[in-house]
Amino acid sequence: MTRLRPEAMRAANPVACCRPRSGRLRVATLLEDLLDAQLRKGFDPAQEGLDPLLCAWEDALSSETGVINLNDEDAERLATASHHWREGVAGNVAPARACLELATPAEGEDLWPLRFFLQAESDPTLKLPASAAWAAGPRGLQLGEIPVEHPSEVLLEGMGRALTVFAPIERGLESATPEAMQLTPAEAFVLVRTAARQLRDVGVGVDLPPSLSGGLASRLGLAIKAELPERSRGFTLGESLDWSWELMIGGVTLTLRELERLSGKRSPLVRHKGAWIELRPNDLKNAERFCSANPELSLDDALRLTATEGDTLMRLPVHAFDAGPRLQAVLEQYHQQKSPDPLPAPEGFCGQLRPYQERGLGWLAFLHRFDQGACLADDMGLGKTIQLLAFLQHLKVEQELKKPVLLVAPTSVLTNWKREAAAFTPELNVHEHYGPRRPTTLAALKKALKDVDLVLTSYGLVQRDIDLLESFDWQGTVIDEAQAIKNPSAKQSQATRDLARTRKGTRFRIALTGTPVENRVSELWALMDFLNPRVLGEEEFFRQRYRMPIERYGDMSSLRDLKSRVGPFILRRLKTDKAIISDLPEKVELSEWVGLSKEQKSLYAKTVEDTLDAIARAPRGKRHGQVLGLLTRLKQICNHPALALKEKEASEDFLQRSAKLQRLEQILEEVIEAGDRALLFTQFAEWGTLLREYLQRRWRSEVPFLSGSTSKTERQAMVDRFQEDPRGPQLFLLSLKAGGVGLNLTRASHVFHIDRWWNPAVENQATDRAYRIGQNNRVMVHKFITSGSVEEKIDRMIREKSRLAEDIVGSGEEWLGGLEMGQLKELVSLEDNPS
Repeated sequence: MTRLRPEAMRAANPVACCRPRSGRLRVATLLEDLLDAQLRKGFDPAQEGLDPLLCAWEDALSSETGVINLNDEDAERLATASHHWREGVAGNVAPARACLELATPAEGEDLWPLRFFLQAESDPTLKLPASAAWAAGPRGLQLGEIPVEHPSEVLLEGMGRALTVFAPIERGLESATPEAMQLTPAEAFVLVRTAARQLRDVGVGVDLPPSLSGGLASRLGLAIKAELPERSRGFTLGESLDWSWELMIGGVTLTLRELERLSGKRSPLVRHKGAWIELRPNDLKNAERFCSANPELSLDDALRLTATEGDTLMRLPVHAFDAGPRLQAVLEQYHQQKSPDPLPAPEGFCGQLRPYQERGLGWLAFLHRFDQGACLADDMGLGKTIQLLAFLQHLKVEQELKKPVLLVAPTSVLTNWKREAAAFTPELNVHEHYGPRRPTTLAALKKALKDVDLVLTSYGLVQRDIDLLESFDWQGTVIDEAQAIKNPSAKQSQATRDLARTRKGTRFRIALTGTPVENRVSELWALMDFLNPRVLGEEEFFRQRYRMPIERYGDMSSLRDLKSRVGPFILRRLKTDKAIISDLPEKVELSEWVGLSKEQKSLYAKTVEDTLDAIARAPRGKRHGQVLGLLTRLKQICNHPALALKEKEASEDFLQRSAKLQRLEQILEEVIEAGDRALLFTQFAEWGTLLREYLQRRWRSEVPFLSGSTSKTERQAMVDRFQEDPRGPQLFLLSLKAGGVGLNLTRASHVFHIDRWWNPAVENQATDRAYRIGQNNRVMVHKFITSGSVEEKIDRMIREKSRLAEDIVGSGEEWLGGLEMGQLKELVSLEDNPS
């Protein structure tokens, strides 16, 4: 139980602590009681959206008793949070504070001088001795350029608060104008070890001697010098370094014999080499254990010890790490202080890597040498897929790809991976572990994967086939759309992380994601548990050490430490980065390959079968219209069965019924997370209506739809809100005919062609709503193509005959109506396993 009443604050009351006969304490107490009662009477708590702990605090503040019932953990949380709030307020109100300065004893003396100062809140280097504050009286004084009114009262109030934390202060307050006092060695030790932090917590400054004020550096630790051996290239974890070490406390080095001699003095504070240092009970024991072990220092030790401050080697903190030139070069690359050397596209890679992609390839290869998991988190459209394929081809060329690599991705992007691999790395033998005919025994799996380089499967199948997949000896595991494992307790996440555990030999781990993972504290643990489990420890440790302090209390120190720990393993480049923007064309076109759901496949096949017979029997004059009708219906099925079936609203299972919609949602999630805006074009008004309903329900925000039925006034209002309103909609749906011309929509940096018009001129015209004068960003153009369907085949025909584009596709789709029956059947038939 915690009591929130004035009594809890009186111990830190300004005034009469040091002038007992002044009567100020009684006056201040009376005023506090009156003010407290008045504030409670008029206090009306507003609790909507508040943390439950703050709601409980507000309830107690509005009650007459002021009692709040909390367990020990919540009471500690509330005390910490309220302290941080008070500190922020106090920093804005008080220009100065009391400060205690501890000095070391003179030669031959035992007592420690403690002097009193007035110190500026905003600049601790500005301070004046207490004598100046007493002499100033009511006139006030200047701390540099900072005016301080009533300095004696400010100093007196601070000394009163100091007394509540550090009892020996009472001896120094016996005079009316105290300026200094002396502490015994035991009292000085208490001040250094515990009281200094507590005094700072109540707003009193504390200055300690340099050798005693270093926090962790004040503990016994190590100063290390290390370099790579002559013949080493620095690529092998576990290899021993050439190194030497010294014991160090507070920046002062000492030998084991000197430590033994100082420990014999039986004093916690001792003088050594002209500086005072603090000895702790276990210091000698830890030093003796370290010296007797005579440990080696490995390259992975060096990588760990230089990642963050405070890491230890055999329980001794490392205060200084002096790396030789060759080792320093490796450390700088590992910690991303310096980029690893870029790698050009490997032999056998069909395509050209942009400079930033060569740097990404070099980074993946660099971490692979150290057996460290890597998260490639580049912004959407920067080619994560291509960089990963180039890395696998690099391993193959270097004859390091000895066993299959397993790539896990959402079902909706498996087709895209297969297509991209065929286009860019045709030498990689790719196999899909998918469908009812997939192997179910280890023997069958081994047989199926003979001479295979890359195996594609889905998250759902990893969960279902985990025992089989875990038993296979993979060379590495890659996860695409890695946000799929963000929930650590989900079965899908657990199965994927289990798969990455080392069973036989070494498995490398790579995660690909377009979302800014480094800012998502709650999702980082599962990702790092997949990549490098030791970096963030067990989940409960992570929750207590990072997640709770950062998410609940906004602890910036914990956030900085967390980012420094995960930073070496996450590479994120944005389209807006200056180092990237010069590498990109103004417009980046991306083919988004998708498959068909079971319902889509069934409906597609039935439609083709029923309609081809009717077209074959139709008179020649009517055949043209029926062919175009069939193509339109098949395009509708590729979008969503609900469109072809003329359903009027988006059902509960709307997402599951369309593979294209699943992929669209995944990409839009990244667009929205990044704060970008996007145009979505479709040629079907009915599809736009259904899609608008679903997207608004999914993201609970407005998605305007501009179609042929939109009035001129509504049309301009939609455009203005999208273009000009900072809080306007991020997604804008447009009918290809109504919105494809005459609009200026440069606020969008993404354009989606959800279904294809099969006329590049019309599509380009729509794209140019965003890609035009006034556009300050790179424009990402996403063109959806359903694999194995009529969409893919016509897309291929257009690309193959692009030199005749004017003749062939200048009339839109009319040219398709004149196809012969054999050509038509080949065009519309569904291929289960497209090449």
